[in-house]
Formats: sequence, C-alpha cells, structure tokens
Amino acid sequence: MSENLSMATTVLLICREGESRQVYQAELDSPEVRLVSVQALMDFFRRDVYCPLNGILVDMPTYMRSSEDEKRLMTELVGLFPALRLKCSESTGEIRTLPFGTVYHGNIAPAAFVQKYCTTFAHRKIRTSERHQMNLPALLSSSLPVGNISDTKTVTANISRGGCFIIGFDPWTVGDRGWLTLPELKDNTPIQVEVCSILPWGESRSLPGMGIRFIDLTLLQKTELTRLCGPGFMQDDE
Repeated sequence: MSENLSMATTVLLICREGESRQVYQAELDSPEVRLVSVQALMDFFRRDVYCPLNGILVDMPTYMRSSEDEKRLMTELVGLFPALRLKCSESTGEIRTLPFGTVYHGNIAPAAFVQKYCTTFAHRKIRTSERHQMNLPALLSSSLPVGNISDTKTVTANISRGGCFIIGFDPWTVGDRGWLTLPELKDNTPIQVEVCSILPWGESRSLPGMGIRFIDLTLLQKTELTRLCGPGFMQDDE
C-alpha cells in the first residue's frame, strides 16, 4: 500500500451499482479519500476488501432492499462510526442526506461530512464477532446504584462480544453512558455501557431500541456469556 493510500481517510459506501453510486463516487473523488464501494454490507467482509474505516455512507434504497439481518447489523455498526444516509435523485444528480442517530444535524453534502467528521475520526476495524439472538432481562440506569424505581426494565434482542441491542422506547441519545445489569448472570455487577445507535419506534418495521457498547466486562461475565453463546462470542478478528 502506498504512503498516500495508507494516510487517506477510508470510507465505506454501501450502494448497489448504478447511476447513484457513480454520483456518490464523483462527489467523493479526492486524493485524500479512499472510497470502498460494495453492493451489500456482507461484501465488505471479503478478505480482499476488509480494512479499517473512518466512516460509513449508506444509500437508503440499497438499505431498504437489504435483508433484515443486514439491516440489524448496519444499525449496530453505524453507531460505531461517523455515518450518513444518502439518497440520490438520478434525474437531477442531487444528493439528499440524513444522519444516523442524533449526533449530526441537517442536510450536509457527503464530501463536507467526510471532511468534517471522518478525517478526524481514528480509523478502526468493524468487529465481526457473531451476534447471538438471546433474550435476557436487563435493567438500564443512567447512574449508580442500579436497582431503584427509576431504572428502565428492558430485554436484550441480541448479544455480541462488544455489546448488545436492547428493546426500549426511552429518550436516550447516541453517546450517552449508563449502567446495564443482567440479573440472570451469576455475576450481575452493573456493566458500564455507551449508546452507539438508536432505532426509533416505527422505523423499518423493526424492534425499537438501542445498540449499546460494553465498556467493560468482568472476567466472570465474559465466561458466563461465552458459556451461554458459545466459544465464538469472545473470538477476536484475525
């Protein structure tokens, strides 16, 4: 890899081939930007494509044609990166944008978004550890101690090594931190968590809730979750 390429801001574009992708690529054509374009999210995980990222752009018509599993995975991932939804008018070439979550506001051009948010974001890999569909009762609190009347009673929809998706309607925002308790674990010490993504009620015919990141798990909690989910739960990326 050349020095210029290694220093470029790497952005994943999820968009089917066609005129819209060509418009996005023209908008983001810059020596400082390395655009990795794929037709579907799972194409990104091919060995010859997979790489650390500084941001994610998602074409909404492509998103709407994705499988439910891909939609759930994208919802989790966009909370970990600067991410933007795109829609292109193929008749005029106009690009409309909408942020994921509530971190970024208003209609911003993709090139401006990459310059403002992605170039300053430390690149990271997408963790590919398996998500396990598992419904565990949970308590979510904005502060310690957990277990008082103001706690939110919820349930996990799935769990991965890095976090989980919990069902709920409460007005948390991306970036909020709190404490999650999983009462069914032998070690039910409150786990510090961070809200990474939000799926509002009524969107995409999916369960409403939040993708949250585990900031820290105790060794016993890791062991218990590995026992429940299988050895793949704690598997690292290659």
